[in-house]
This record gives sequence, structure tokens and C-alpha cells, in this order.
Amino acid sequence: MNGKELENFIKRAKKGDAHAFGIVCGGLSQDAYRFALFYMKNPHDAEDAVQDACLKAWQKLPDLKKTEAFRTWFFKILSNICKSSLSSLKVVVPTEEIPDAPAENENTELKFEMRELLESLPPDDRRIVLLSVVAGFSSREIAVITGSNANTVRSRLSRALRSLKAQISTEVQTNETAI
Repeated sequence: MNGKELENFIKRAKKGDAHAFGIVCGGLSQDAYRFALFYMKNPHDAEDAVQDACLKAWQKLPDLKKTEAFRTWFFKILSNICKSSLSSLKVVVPTEEIPDAPAENENTELKFEMRELLESLPPDDRRIVLLSVVAGFSSREIAVITGSNANTVRSRLSRALRSLKAQISTEVQTNETAI
């Protein structure tokens, strides 16, 4: 669906068309679920967070001023729901319990290591990395979602990615010396 079609569906949804809203949310569902899963670390909690975000977005849709900002606005809602859900749960679910969808040539050990690396980041930095890498948002969009300055987002993203790169380099060197 192109941007113009999406805007038309959003405009229809703002007028109360639930079917149009379902199409809009359906278009975001994979990215939203993937983001929530990395954030929540539990498939059931991720599904709940996405559903809660869809419900809240539907309820608050009349407040949306710019239809072209829907995706950013929706992910801000989702991000806040994930953040508040985690703080109210206070339960840490081990990352190895997250089921992976089977795919060809997928290295599950590598995926587990990537999750561990993400876990090593402070929560706010992890949120920024996930919004950038998983959801594909720009630093300006992440700034809107997180309520931060775009320069701060770029700085934190850069620092977090450098940290991940350093950890990967250390891991590679450790593995090479063990051989």
C-alpha cells in the first residue's frame, strides 16, 4: 500500500470506519509485533501490547492531527505501552524462552547471542536501537516517539551501536583465541 492509499484509509478511520482502521493496523502488525517481542521478551505479552496499542490508537484517533504521522504516533503508543507494562510486571523472562519463527538458513545461536547483546544495553538505549533497527524509524521519528531531542537520539544510537560492535569484536577475538 502506498502512502496516499494509507492516508486515505487513515482519513476514513478517523471518520469512524473500523474496517479502514483494521487495514491500517494490519499493515503495521508485523513491525509492531517484532518491536514488542524484542521489547517485552514474551510472545503473549507482545501480542497483548500490540492489541492494546491498536485499541488505544482507535480510541485516540480523532486526536491525530497529521495523518502522515500515524506510524510514528502508533509506535509511540506501542512503545509507551511496552514500557509501562514492563515496569508494572517487574518480571524478567529469559530470552531463550522467546520462540523463533523457523526460517531457512537461520542460525538460532546467533539470534540468541544478538538478544543477549541487546539485553546488555540500558533499557532506553535498547528502545532506541529497536525503534531504529527493527522498526526502521529515523532519529527524528524516534525523538517524537521517545519524547527526546533528535540529536540525543542520534548520540545514544551511535553509542549503543558502538557498544554492540565492541562486544561483538570482543566475542570474536575470544572465540578465535579459543580455537
